[in-house]
Amino acid sequence: MREDRDGNGTVTRHTDVSGAANRDGSPAGAPAGGGATTLAQSLRSRHITMISIGGAVGAGLFVGSGVSIQQAGPGILIAYAVTAAVVILIMRMLAEMSMPRPDTGAFAVYGRLAFGRWAGFASGWLYWVGWPLGLCVEAIALAQIVHGWLPALPVWLTALAVVALVSAVNLTSVRAYGEMEFWVVWIKVAVIALFIAVGIVAVAGLLPGTPAPGAGNLVNHGGFLPMGLSGVVIATSGAMFSFSGTEIVTIAAGEAQDASAAIRKSTRTILVRVTVFYLGSLAVIVLLLPWNSTAVGESPFAATLSHLGLSGASTLLNVVLFAALLSTMNSQLYASSRMLFALARDQDAPALLARVSRRGVPYTAILLTVAVAVLCLLLQVFHPTTAFTRLVNITGDTVYITWIGIAASHLVLGRRDRARGRRPAAGTGVWLFPWLTWATLFTLVALYAVMISLPDAREDAVLALGFTVAIALVGLWLQRKRPAHAQPGGPLPGAVDGPDPQPAAGRRSAAADGGTAAG
Repeated sequence: MREDRDGNGTVTRHTDVSGAANRDGSPAGAPAGGGATTLAQSLRSRHITMISIGGAVGAGLFVGSGVSIQQAGPGILIAYAVTAAVVILIMRMLAEMSMPRPDTGAFAVYGRLAFGRWAGFASGWLYWVGWPLGLCVEAIALAQIVHGWLPALPVWLTALAVVALVSAVNLTSVRAYGEMEFWVVWIKVAVIALFIAVGIVAVAGLLPGTPAPGAGNLVNHGGFLPMGLSGVVIATSGAMFSFSGTEIVTIAAGEAQDASAAIRKSTRTILVRVTVFYLGSLAVIVLLLPWNSTAVGESPFAATLSHLGLSGASTLLNVVLFAALLSTMNSQLYASSRMLFALARDQDAPALLARVSRRGVPYTAILLTVAVAVLCLLLQVFHPTTAFTRLVNITGDTVYITWIGIAASHLVLGRRDRARGRRPAAGTGVWLFPWLTWATLFTLVALYAVMISLPDAREDAVLALGFTVAIALVGLWLQRKRPAHAQPGGPLPGAVDGPDPQPAAGRRSAAADGGTAAG
């Protein structure tokens, strides 16, 4: 038996999947609607590592960065540096909270434990709702690439085929998802590393036919901050969206064979990943090309390779972009289905969505996410409207709000853990707690406030905030209607929270739980 205490002081008691029953008398591992709720724990450390890299390096870098460069000029390096610092701290917060509480619900569960059911409800649904839209956008972009290669294939048909492929992989098993992500991400990593290496050679003036650019492109086209600090702030929103997905590693930890090792390894390498992949590649672009070049806005990587006289650059980048989009779709469907599963498990979504297949896959959550994505896809292809683009922008702004929630949860749970003598595991945890957590929270809130003050970003930022408030109010209503202590759901086996954890002799081992048992 394990007890979890949420932000309201109410206690939820759970047995592990091998136990007999939850408080409401339903069998452990079975929702009220029937069906098993045990996820497979078959992701290996190498899968988790590449999943975390794939989440941090997606289509946002290859294409979206061009728009951000146009918004901030060379100041894009400041925007991405600030965002990278925030991402590193957010990931360490998640790692610190995840080590004693590995759970598929990740930050939604931590919000629930810190502030009550309403916070977990709002965080989980806010996170899920954007993924079907994102899946749709990525599918259309990928289909357009294929359409350029094979004009006879209509965009809508290719998009549906790609969604079907990603769905089949996710429905097969979590191991299939991990393997696909492992090999696809390797393609992205190899190409980015090669791009940066060639770029460094060119910047140094060692590439035949390409003179060393010096610092000219950083200062000769309106200065380093041609759009002022407001341009940097607006570009930060795009950077936040590009980095979204890094948190998937803590969701995947709930299905890892060794969650603690996977979380620790991913946390240790996050600094190198975001510094090398993002700042390194963007520095090469703004050093070699004028930021206001039309080609940079459209496709910065292809424009840079063309500038260097490398033939076949467009074809190469399209192949890599295809892989990046496929990887992103794969992870989007995985993360969204697991969050929906966790919401259903905690009775914040219909119990039907907590059912899993014999392979431990939450198939009903996957199918619902895919159905919503396909509906959005067909509407956008056959009846394109600006409203759809606005929805995508709004969901991008919710990344800010999700991260604000993570920082706030860390303040509460971090204090609680330290008060109970639980220190962060080696290789995880935020330095100088709570000051850096407060600094991160202040930075995110301040940036969002500045966005609201800027005419170009105000409307979408306000709508995203309004949507968040609406979901939180629904969560508060549910919390009052059915207090948390009456719910059978809660963190997965291996999660430890509350005032009275089990004695060590009575707990399952970390290996059996897929995580660590701190106490």
